[in-house]
Amino acid sequence: MADTPPAPPEIKPAQFPETTPPVEQVNLLQARLRVSEERAGETRKKILLIEQNMLTNQKKAMAEIKALQNEFNDLKRTIQTVEDRIIMVIKELRLTARKEDIDVMKRYIELWNPTKFVSIDQIDKIIDEKLGRHTEEQHAPESKEELPGHSYDSPS
Repeated sequence: MADTPPAPPEIKPAQFPETTPPVEQVNLLQARLRVSEERAGETRKKILLIEQNMLTNQKKAMAEIKALQNEFNDLKRTIQTVEDRIIMVIKELRLTARKEDIDVMKRYIELWNPTKFVSIDQIDKIIDEKLGRHTEEQHAPESKEELPGHSYDSPS
């Protein structure tokens, strides 16, 4: 019979100290209770540390959220300012002349050729020369009101 386990050794009453089993059980229970209390105390300390860490992390997170909100609001204001400036530029660009308008004005200027325009004094001088009444006194007046026969008001 090799498959059967060996029998436990027989315990003789003389091998145990002379304590009674209830005292031994109380001592064992006291040791277990001390270990459980120590574990509970360590668990309380860990929980307290975790709570403190959570509060610290929550304060940091709230401060970061507030900073991000302030930065976000600043960015919104900046974007609104940029949008307002873009709208203003668009309005001003609508008021400027287009290339086609400039080309039309250029054609008119080339057609009229304002460099060949003459002044009123030059016209008076030409008329006087043609009529033979050209004198120095008539072409150097003190003011325009002194010109004889002038009823023309210049645009300037």
